[in-house]
Amino acid sequence: MNGQIKHIYVKEGQYVKKGQTLVTLNANVLRSSINEVKTGLDLAKILYKKQKDLWDQKIGKELDYLKAKNQKESLEGKLKTLNAQLDMTVIKAPISGIIDEIYLKEGEPAAPGRQVINLVNLHKLEADADVSEKYLPYIHAGDSVFLSFPAYPSLTIKTKVTRTGNVINSVNRTFKVQVDFNNTENKIKPNMISEFSMADYIGEDICVPSIIVKKDTKGDYVFIAEKKNDYFIAKKMYVETSFLIDDKIIIKNGLKSGDKVIIEGYNLVGNNQKVTIK
Repeated sequence: MNGQIKHIYVKEGQYVKKGQTLVTLNANVLRSSINEVKTGLDLAKILYKKQKDLWDQKIGKELDYLKAKNQKESLEGKLKTLNAQLDMTVIKAPISGIIDEIYLKEGEPAAPGRQVINLVNLHKLEADADVSEKYLPYIHAGDSVFLSFPAYPSLTIKTKVTRTGNVINSVNRTFKVQVDFNNTENKIKPNMISEFSMADYIGEDICVPSIIVKKDTKGDYVFIAEKKNDYFIAKKMYVETSFLIDDKIIIKNGLKSGDKVIIEGYNLVGNNQKVTIK
């Protein structure tokens, strides 16, 4: 609420507990209003009691009774509102943490939307990342994450994905990934740059250099070396690919364990051409 800052009880760098008083606003006018309403309410209660007693005895007008009742209830409501406003003149810490910065001074006006104090809790933090939408099927809440920080090259924190976003950013085609972690040594500060490392794929599919995968009208294919009599030939194998991991690509179907995939000279061979394995 609006008000002049009367007293600031903390200083920058100080640790405070949840519920501790930080700032009080000048409430002299508000307290005068409360006293005035209390005086009026005392009289209204007396008048209401008298009118009620008369009305219970079927004496007097119903309108007089209703007016007295309405006046009492109206002042009770007003007093409740003023007391709630009085509570708001005392600013208390919503969390335990450290007073990082105080923006206003005693005697200056405070108003809704105008920050007075920056209170931070460094014990529990969260990190957010914008991840390409192609990884959406592979990242879920509860997946393991390793956080690293360029400012602390030797520091790695293991945690889990707290949640994944439900909306794709139409500009950069990414979704939000949030992780919560314990900042036990208070080294990590808000707005620091962090890097996420996580297993976006777990399985037994075959991984090959993406450069050797070719395409024709039938689809993607690679060449394997297939033994024929006492020599090998290049055999075109159509494959179903998944996604890229750096410069490699996952082969979902088309290859099996033990196949000899041609990598060196892949662009020099043709189907059924004799090849030499070195």
